[in-house]
Amino acid sequence: ETQMNALQSLDEAATRLSKLNQALLLLTKIENSQFVQTEQVNLSSMMLRYVENLEELAKTKNILIVEHIKPDKFVEMNESLAEILVSNIIINAIRHNHTNGNIEIDLDENALTISNTGAEPSNPTSEFFERFRKGSSSGDSLGLGLSIVKKICDRYGFPVCYNFADGIHSVKIEF
Repeated sequence: ETQMNALQSLDEAATRLSKLNQALLLLTKIENSQFVQTEQVNLSSMMLRYVENLEELAKTKNILIVEHIKPDKFVEMNESLAEILVSNIIINAIRHNHTNGNIEIDLDENALTISNTGAEPSNPTSEFFERFRKGSSSGDSLGLGLSIVKKICDRYGFPVCYNFADGIHSVKIEF
């Protein structure tokens, strides 16, 4: 049993290091402009697809997701980076939410806003876009998700901001 626990700890550490390596490589690729191909990405359908794919994860915490998604909102960007952007924000909203919480997704012609209930952050929200900064000491977070979001937004000139007020976390990306 002791050996099994030691092996499990090693496996978890190796998995965490692998995720860290992948995230840092992605940040480096974005910074070095290695995602040059762009196209008109239907952000509306992508958002709906990711919400559907992550709905089961949200249900494990009994999180209600409410969507206000304008149909056929297109943005000019690399499709892979758009998927990373969308998935990082939605996963963050689920991961950093509390049981029986809410997520609201608003997509219109000018902006994407994802808001979620959650605990008050222990660090200033102005730091959340920096590498390895996070709002809690949660062990399941690397502290790189919002750094990646920021780099993608910077790459395409999309202003992005993070706010916390009245128990609601909110990430807004303007187009």
